[in-house]
Amino acid sequence: MKILFSSFLVVFLCFTNQAFSEQKIAFINMDKVISVSNSGSSILKQLADINNKNLKFLKREEKKFKEKEIKLISQKNIISDTDFKNKLDELKSEVKNYNRNRNEMIRNFNKLKVDSTNNLLILINPILVKYSNDKDISIILQKKDLVVAKTELDITDDVIMIVNSEVKEFKIK
Repeated sequence: MKILFSSFLVVFLCFTNQAFSEQKIAFINMDKVISVSNSGSSILKQLADINNKNLKFLKREEKKFKEKEIKLISQKNIISDTDFKNKLDELKSEVKNYNRNRNEMIRNFNKLKVDSTNNLLILINPILVKYSNDKDISIILQKKDLVVAKTELDITDDVIMIVNSEVKEFKIK
């Protein structure tokens, strides 16, 4: 009985090894898909434009505060101490509001960036599923999670071509 069981175990292990060796594995560089694909590069360009617009606005506001500060300091000996203190408190309040608004603007931009990227990934996911089914790929890994892999397992360029043909450019809301 033990001989029969051990024989069965050996045969079982041999067949399971063959079953596992037939599974196809591939990897993809999602950062490259996002940055190189038409829709991904469009999103990144729109985000860069929004960020530059925000930065210009913030720099203009900072410049206004510096000018107000310089003007207030130049008036220090001309106006009374109470007026100076009131104007200084008013300027501090404006700066505090500016910092709050700036932090909110940064938070909103970061959320927009994450949401836009996630929306693109939602559009890419069915493409990856279809590609893996068509090519009989069992597992698709992200390149950044790999240590070493054969370059022929990289499906990034194929997926970029499919994404370019199937995903239309969209505007960030």
